[in-house]
Amino acid sequence: MLFFNHAIAPLIRRNIIFPFYWNCLRRAKVLKYYQALRNQQWNSLEQNQKIQQKRLFNLVNYASQNILYYQKVINEGHIKFSEESIFEDLKKFPLLTKDIIRKNFHGLYKLRDKTYYKNTSGGSTGEPVVFYQDKHYLAWAIANKYLFNEWAGRKIGESMVKIWGSLRDTLRGAKSFKGHIRQQLTGITVLNSNRMTEKILNDYVKKINRVKPRLILSYSSSIDELTRFIKERNLSVYSPCAVMSTAGVLYPEVRERIIEVFRAKVFNRYGSREVSDIACNCEKSEGLHLNTFIHYLEIVDDDGRVVEPGNPGNIVLTLLTNYTMPLIRYKIGDRGILSAEQSHCGHGYPTLKKVSGRIKSVLINRDGDLVDDDTFITLFRLKENVKQFQFIQESIDYMVVNLVLKDKEILKDINAEFKEESQAIKKVMGENTVIQFNIVNEIKPSPSGKFMYVFSKVSKQKK
Repeated sequence: MLFFNHAIAPLIRRNIIFPFYWNCLRRAKVLKYYQALRNQQWNSLEQNQKIQQKRLFNLVNYASQNILYYQKVINEGHIKFSEESIFEDLKKFPLLTKDIIRKNFHGLYKLRDKTYYKNTSGGSTGEPVVFYQDKHYLAWAIANKYLFNEWAGRKIGESMVKIWGSLRDTLRGAKSFKGHIRQQLTGITVLNSNRMTEKILNDYVKKINRVKPRLILSYSSSIDELTRFIKERNLSVYSPCAVMSTAGVLYPEVRERIIEVFRAKVFNRYGSREVSDIACNCEKSEGLHLNTFIHYLEIVDDDGRVVEPGNPGNIVLTLLTNYTMPLIRYKIGDRGILSAEQSHCGHGYPTLKKVSGRIKSVLINRDGDLVDDDTFITLFRLKENVKQFQFIQESIDYMVVNLVLKDKEILKDINAEFKEESQAIKKVMGENTVIQFNIVNEIKPSPSGKFMYVFSKVSKQKK
């Protein structure tokens, strides 16, 4: 397999292996869709929104004729829609939540061919939800990944290290002959983010130095842990073209540390297992470009009303590529802000100014005020002796703070050590709030491999 370590390997993958795999073996239109996305990204925003309008209408029209749940919604709500007014008409549809999907699962899909398969939500905030997806959806999703990777400087077939928590992906990248062959053919080396001990992190640094990836793709919490490890031990690590963070908020100091340690550009990608990659920044824009050919995104308040760009709210998505199980106005469980300004980078896409995290990461105090997780994360993310931390709001007046310390020996009185942080928490959450600090050996990620800094078990209703 030494041949595949040669500089010519990316060309062989790009021009021979990938076309043969997608066009002949899988008979999927991945490369055709990828080329279409590459061409259409330079359309004007108006041109791309016109295409999006037609794709949105076609999906809603199909659902109205073939999907029982949407037929019922349209009939009971007396919803009328047309291609010319579809953006406004869509607001008449109720939000689709995970609970609604569980209760109406069999009325939300129609199996069109034999290419369907089951997938689930990540389950980072509770019980995963099952979805049906198909070959058509998958082809668009992979094409979009290729486009986002290209923005970060990685062309199809070039080497990539993927620090990931998905059990399926990490097993596929396992140390077996089959896994080794797959790595050679795709150029992708998968490192398991669910197990990141000191020895494993040291091995990962060696592997990155050996692979010399064009791109490192990682969960935000995982790349944070890896860069801390490299910096604290003053290790030498290979500098890729770019590092792409995903599956979590990319905080400014994490971005700065990635740049310092890897000496590379940093990109931020937003997506989910239910709808694949949604948005990513390009080299000239810090905002996240929304691919209008695959999703239609809205920001709504807690009552489901669309808010103006520049204002925070709940992210609602309509997936334009999955006709087997259409997701129309799906409340994905994240909060964000749409940019009020168009980017000047040349891409004809609207932009997400910010993804601020999971709805479950928003806490609520006794007065009914919603408190963003940044308020708490800021208190601990720069504490010198704190390696990991997690806030859990057990009830309206009771918070648990789990801490992993770099050096337990220097801690004499935990309440005295974190007195200022306690006062700051009580100032926001209420003076009667009970705060329990726990020193733990580790804080495990969710089953999806994602890490939640803040988690609330309290219903977001005014108390």
